[in-house]
Amino acid sequence: MIADIKDAEELTRVEIESKLLSLSEIIEPFEIDYDGRLYRWGTYFRGESPQTSKPERIVFKAVIDGNILGYIAGHLTTRYDKDVEIQSFYILKEYQRKGLGKTLLLLFINWLKDNGANSLCVGIWPDNPYKAFYLKHCGQYLNAHWIYWDDLNQ
Repeated sequence: MIADIKDAEELTRVEIESKLLSLSEIIEPFEIDYDGRLYRWGTYFRGESPQTSKPERIVFKAVIDGNILGYIAGHLTTRYDKDVEIQSFYILKEYQRKGLGKTLLLLFINWLKDNGANSLCVGIWPDNPYKAFYLKHCGQYLNAHWIYWDDLNQ
């Protein structure tokens, strides 16, 4: 399903809960500040952020019984000469390792191919254990903080 600004509060909840349960040892306090994260969703849905983004963007959400369990958000970009950037990607801890992340990633990749994109990047902290997910799905290191794909048709 596609998320919109009306989902911002629940997306914020999923993001913060995921960070607290999955990444607590590497997150900074501002990364789990509810008001700050909610504000950031507003700027994202209005197309005001990030600076390197183009207006085209999408947020896919995974929902069961009306509750968001995870999401992937991304937009067309100019960052690192790639076509698309993953802005945010979180799955609640109890739903990880069940194929939900792969499903959301494939939905996102299909969306970006439909928009004429062929390359993708995602920023991730070097000590984030979830970088293994991107590498498992054929991502490569651009540098210590970025993973990329140059040909999504492979």
